[in-house]
Amino acid sequence: MNAAKTTLALAVLFVAVTVSASAQSLEKRHQIELRLGLWNQVNNVRTEVGVGGVSTSVGGSGFLGGLAYGHWLSEGLGLRVSVGAMAAGVDTEIDGSGVSTETAAITQVLLGMKYYFPKSTYGSSVRPFLGAGVGMFIGSQVASRVGAVVTAEARTESAIGGEVGAGVDFLLGRHFVTSVGLAFAFMTDFEQPIGGSDNYSGPQLTVGFGYVFGGGSR
Repeated sequence: MNAAKTTLALAVLFVAVTVSASAQSLEKRHQIELRLGLWNQVNNVRTEVGVGGVSTSVGGSGFLGGLAYGHWLSEGLGLRVSVGAMAAGVDTEIDGSGVSTETAAITQVLLGMKYYFPKSTYGSSVRPFLGAGVGMFIGSQVASRVGAVVTAEARTESAIGGEVGAGVDFLLGRHFVTSVGLAFAFMTDFEQPIGGSDNYSGPQLTVGFGYVFGGGSR
């Protein structure tokens, strides 16, 4: 909940700052962007104490972080390649024979497009857009056990998926842009569960911090 409030507060701050920003052309320019946000996962911590020992399970926090590269093909159409990751869960079990730990993470690699609308906003510092992308979702899980013998095992699953959504880009002068977006990520099931789940489809709220460079008019 605190992360959600922080994300929304940042979004409001960016809107306020952009009011005084001058419009800039984006056609043929490039962008490197840091993306932060929330996936659909929620905190879930559970500790069980039994005859055999102690078992603790921590679900994914839902925090999403990543990087994106963008190139505006025209003033109204942009290309975007993004990579994002989320910690899916941590499981620890302590018993008479040792300690077992299992961690999992989900990574998404997407190629997408951004369409700006309406055309009247092309001369504005505030530009709404629709977005869509396709790509891969990669689940990684690492299990280790420390006891009389130390063992480690890694497993990776992949699934096809994508996202659809909408948002707003806020131009802050010639070289900086921030964005707020809401998208729905969808994917096929993993063959075997990662972090206790075989599918991580769901909504994502993101805030982006971008640096713009290359051609374009001043």
